[in-house]
Amino acid sequence: MAERVLDLPLVAESEPPPAVLTRHRDSIERALRRSALPAESHLGRMGAYHMGWVDAAGHRADAPSGKRMRPALLLWACEALGGDPDSALPAAVAVELIHNFTLIHDDIQDGDRQRRHRDTVWAIWGAAQGINAGDGIFALALQTLLVPGADADRRMRAAHALTSAVVEVVEGQCQDLALEGSPAASTASYLSMATAKTGALLGASLAAGALLAGADDECARRFDAAGRLLGLAFQVRDDWLGTWGEVELTGKARDSDLRRRKLTYPIVAAYEIATEDQRRELSHLFSERDGASDERLRTLLDRCGGASLTADSPLVLARDAVAAIDPDDVSRQSLQEFAEVAVHVAERVR
Repeated sequence: MAERVLDLPLVAESEPPPAVLTRHRDSIERALRRSALPAESHLGRMGAYHMGWVDAAGHRADAPSGKRMRPALLLWACEALGGDPDSALPAAVAVELIHNFTLIHDDIQDGDRQRRHRDTVWAIWGAAQGINAGDGIFALALQTLLVPGADADRRMRAAHALTSAVVEVVEGQCQDLALEGSPAASTASYLSMATAKTGALLGASLAAGALLAGADDECARRFDAAGRLLGLAFQVRDDWLGTWGEVELTGKARDSDLRRRKLTYPIVAAYEIATEDQRRELSHLFSERDGASDERLRTLLDRCGGASLTADSPLVLARDAVAAIDPDDVSRQSLQEFAEVAVHVAERVR
């Protein structure tokens, strides 16, 4: 019997990032650039700008380009189950493109004008063109995912996992918008929203990698479950960073979530333990939308102990994510690699 996963040590966030996130980064980056539309076209320029490859004028740039976590984990899952990561590269590119299409649309819906220390696509070209950019990247993802090649059955199963996740991501975004301004929403409502919005695509990334390695449906479901829990850890940590993170590190305004009265994990956790008077004040502040009430809301969250109340939750979810993978499916080394990523996600500062 393989060693129980809970006996494996979970190490603190490392600098540089865990090996899983960097091992295939160059290959992923080259494949992403090969898949890109010509930067001379309007759609291609907006996409290349968002990916960090050019500036708004179309000149070559070397801007921050994101963590590339989803494609890295897809390739890790494929390798961990004995598959060939090169054969999984088109799917890895596709999942990164899918993720970036959701980011472009998310920025429009949230009104965020900054991402990764740069103006967002819609802030430069307008919301309508931002929608076009996101739609174009999504179509490009499908084109990349369905490129002809060997192992057609495995690739179609992986494609089904990823495209099904997109439906969940969009539903999660719908829930996110619907829950804005609702501080009394249940923890279950938040978890449902966050699992769909962030967990579904991470789960599908791991499941697709497993399927491309030839895993059966049960094994793929275990990998999907691990990814969904990792996505929850990511989102809960993201909510914390969106309220108390350092803008210089996150590259995103720290008052954005509060300004929009989004249902974040700090809000859910604070409301759950707040006194009746504090709940009334929280509901009142959620009904007002001005700079003064934003600051009062932050002060109330601090009074409820929001920062410390929610700081440890991502690590709990990270441990659950690691425990979701059957240690009989992968080697101890592969499981340890995933554990390092899980802790990195839970304790990241950007």
